[in-house]
Amino acid sequence: MKKGIGLLYIIFRDISMLVTFVLALYLERAVGSRFYLMLLIFTLLFSWLHVREVFKGKFEKFLPYSFVLDVLMLVMLDESSKYLVNHYFNVYYFYVLIAAGFMLKEKSMLFVSLGVILAAFIKYSRFFEAVFCGNKPANMTFIVSYIFFTFMVFITVGVFFNYSRMLSEQKEKLDELNRELTGANSLLEEKNRKIKELTIFEERNRIAHEIHDSVGHNLTGLIMNLDFCKKIVETNPSGVAEYLGKSRQIAKECLEDIRKSVRALKNAEVEQLTLIKSIEELVESSVDKFNIEVLLDIKGEKFNTQPEFNLAVYRACQEAITNSIRHGMADKVEISIIYGKREFSMFIKDNGTGAKELNYGTGLTGMMERFGLYNGVVSFYKNGGFMINISVPMEGIINE
Repeated sequence: MKKGIGLLYIIFRDISMLVTFVLALYLERAVGSRFYLMLLIFTLLFSWLHVREVFKGKFEKFLPYSFVLDVLMLVMLDESSKYLVNHYFNVYYFYVLIAAGFMLKEKSMLFVSLGVILAAFIKYSRFFEAVFCGNKPANMTFIVSYIFFTFMVFITVGVFFNYSRMLSEQKEKLDELNRELTGANSLLEEKNRKIKELTIFEERNRIAHEIHDSVGHNLTGLIMNLDFCKKIVETNPSGVAEYLGKSRQIAKECLEDIRKSVRALKNAEVEQLTLIKSIEELVESSVDKFNIEVLLDIKGEKFNTQPEFNLAVYRACQEAITNSIRHGMADKVEISIIYGKREFSMFIKDNGTGAKELNYGTGLTGMMERFGLYNGVVSFYKNGGFMINISVPMEGIINE
């Protein structure tokens, strides 16, 4: 749209300049060297306007200074006239003002416009010289009126194009801000979408870890009790009832764990009790469910830790006991918790068969992810049973 309007303006300007110059020559009745001088100056001015429009993008930094040539050629053209005032040449000053309004920025345009208007009135110095130092022209009243009219027209055109340019620049700034805002909004929407996907992914992982740790722990005990029932059902039928009762209790706890995971994914035992009390109950229930020996050793001055961290410790103990029985065939698990001055440490060791290859399944991966949130380090050792070392900096886990 802007390019189309600009092209129409250039066509209109060129035709107007050519017609105006022909009329000026007709008024001058110029012949000989003066005619060729006026023709040369006009040709240079006409060509220069087109050259600048074509190459303005290549020397944009020096564009304001290029209007010095316009002013120089216009003054030379005016001075070549034999009349005190040739009103046809005034039209060319308007074209230069319009070009400045379109090409230059606000500050540069103000200076160039002022320079063009001052240059347009240089020729009137001859009029004042004639009035005060020579004979007054017979048509002085007409000349004064024309000078005043011309001055007002120049000022009006200059103000109009300055104001138009200011509006154009403000619109460009608003358009740029709008584009930036649109881009920022798109970027924000994309980030929100990724955050939403990440949140869903993390929540799914958390659900998987919670169900794996809590339900898997209980199901392991349930399977062991049912297997034992199967073994003694023929040799000791009366003893089956005891293990079936344990199995029923474990199944109820498993169902309750599933309900907790679905409802809020939080462990009531860890939330309502202290960390140590929760682990003590876990040890007691594990001894009863799995018929194994679980030893708990706590050292150091206990400090209150965050509920989420407590849950991570609880799940680590739960997962370690489950894996010791399920994969290591262990009958003894040792849990050592140390409250240090700078870090929280935990060591879990069993007397099982260990592991030929370390498989990072859901349980071990979830353990590392949980403690990774607190810059903790989780290490696994598979020789002489299975051992888990966990160390977490104190900063970030204390519940203030």
